[in-house]
Amino acid sequence: MTPTARRPRLGVVHPYWTLWEHTAGPTFRADLLALARAVAADLEDVAETVAVLELASGEDGAAVGRELAGVGVDALLVIQTMAAPAAWTMAAVEALPGVPVVVWALHETGLVDGAFDHGSITTQGATVGAPMLGNLLSRADRPFELVLGRRADPATMARVRAAVRLAGISRGIARARLGRIGRPLDGYAHVDVDDAALRAATGIELVPIEPDEVVDAFRAVADGDVRALEADVRRDWTFEAEPQPDDLDRSLRAALALEAVVDRHGVDGGAFNCHVPQFRFGEPIGIAPCFGLGRLTSRGQPFTCTGDIVTAVAMLTTRRLGGAAVYHEIETIDYATGEVVIANSGEHDLAWLAPGTRPRLRPNGWFCGKDPHCGVCAVLEPAAGPATLVGFTPHPRARGGFRYVVARGELTERTFPETGTTNGAFRFRDGPVEAAWTRWAGAGVNHHSSATPGDLAADVEAVARHLGIEAVVV
Repeated sequence: MTPTARRPRLGVVHPYWTLWEHTAGPTFRADLLALARAVAADLEDVAETVAVLELASGEDGAAVGRELAGVGVDALLVIQTMAAPAAWTMAAVEALPGVPVVVWALHETGLVDGAFDHGSITTQGATVGAPMLGNLLSRADRPFELVLGRRADPATMARVRAAVRLAGISRGIARARLGRIGRPLDGYAHVDVDDAALRAATGIELVPIEPDEVVDAFRAVADGDVRALEADVRRDWTFEAEPQPDDLDRSLRAALALEAVVDRHGVDGGAFNCHVPQFRFGEPIGIAPCFGLGRLTSRGQPFTCTGDIVTAVAMLTTRRLGGAAVYHEIETIDYATGEVVIANSGEHDLAWLAPGTRPRLRPNGWFCGKDPHCGVCAVLEPAAGPATLVGFTPHPRARGGFRYVVARGELTERTFPETGTTNGAFRFRDGPVEAAWTRWAGAGVNHHSSATPGDLAADVEAVARHLGIEAVVV
C-alpha cells in the first residue's frame, strides 16, 4: 500500500484591536475578516484550511488556541495587518505546542502619498503589529517564519504558499514514526542515536521491529504475489543480466515481506540491517534485500541499511520536500574535475532516475560469489542539474542537540554504471572539492547521507527552524 500525502491542516488567525478602529471606517473589522478568508481560499492548493478566526482579546486568544488544538492543525498562519497586543496571539500559540507558525505582515496596497493619515497608519500597520508578535515569539524561543509583502503581489503569495507548505511538511516530519528493523551493524555507533533524545528534540518516534517478524512475513508471502511482482518488474525494468531464478524469487519475496511489515507498523520509513542471521546469513531469506528497501523508498517510505537511523531522518526530509532520497556514500573524488562519486551497496529511489530512461536490474555484485545466494539491485543514473546532499546527526553544540548538514551542488553528466548500483557524479557548488568536502565532513556528517536532484538547501533550513534544531549549509 503506497502512502498518500495529504495537505496539512491549516489554522488562519487574524489579530484585531478595537483601540484605533474609529480611524479606519465602519466596515474595517468585517473587511479584515473577509480578507483572512480570501487568503485561506487562495492557499487551498497547499493546505486544508480548517478554521479562519479573529482574536481581539486575551480571552479570544485562549479560545482560538483551544479550538485549533481541538481540530488538530498542522500549521498556524497569523495574518498581521495592524497593531494588536501580541500577548493575545501568544495565548493561541501557546495552546499549540510544536505547531509551526507563519506570520504574514500583510499590506493590501503598500502605497504611500501625501494623504497618509491616522487611518492609514491603522489600516497599513502590518510593520507595527508583526514585530510586536515576533518579539514575544523570539522571547519564548518559538520558531516562526516571517513574510512581508502585499496581498496582490504574486511573488509575495508564492512566498506565503511556500512558507505554509514547509510548515506543514515540518509538522509531518515531527510526527513521523521511523522503524528500526534490528540494530545497527556492530561498531557502527556513528549511525545510531538515542531514541529518547531524538524524540525530545524533533518529535520523531523510533519504533523497534524484530528481524524475526520480517522472516515470518517472508514465509507468509504467497507464490502468486511473487509471480505478479515479477511480471511487473519484467515489464517496467531492463534486466542487465538474468539472475538465478531462486535469487530473484528471494529478492521479490523479501520486498513483499518488508512492505507487509512496514504497513503493519504504520511507519514512515526507517533503518534496516541486513548483515544478520535472519537476512543475509541465514535461511529462508539468505540475501541482502536491497531491492526491497529501494521499493519502500520509491513509494515514499525511505529506508537505510546498516541500521543507519540518522540518515533515515535525512532521507525522510528530502523525500517529504519533494526530492529523492538516495542512500549513498561519497565513494571517492576526481581531483582533476572536482567531482565526487555517488554510489551505494544496492539501495535505490526511482525519483533519482533521469526522465525518459528505464531502471535496470542486475545481480548485486557486492554479494555475488561471497554469499550462497545473490539478490538483485537497481542500477540508476540521474539527469544532470542542481542537486543537494543532506546528512543528519546529533551534535553537542547544535541548537536542540541535532543538525542537518547540507551541501549544495550539481549532478554532472558523468555516470558510473559499473558500480552496479544507483550512481552519479556530484560537484560541490562552493569552493574547490578539497575545501568543500572538508567542510562537509567537518560539520559532523557520517559516511552516509541522502542525495537528491534539486537545490533543497533553503527548504531544509526552514524545516530545521520549525523543528527547533540546526542546519549547517557547507
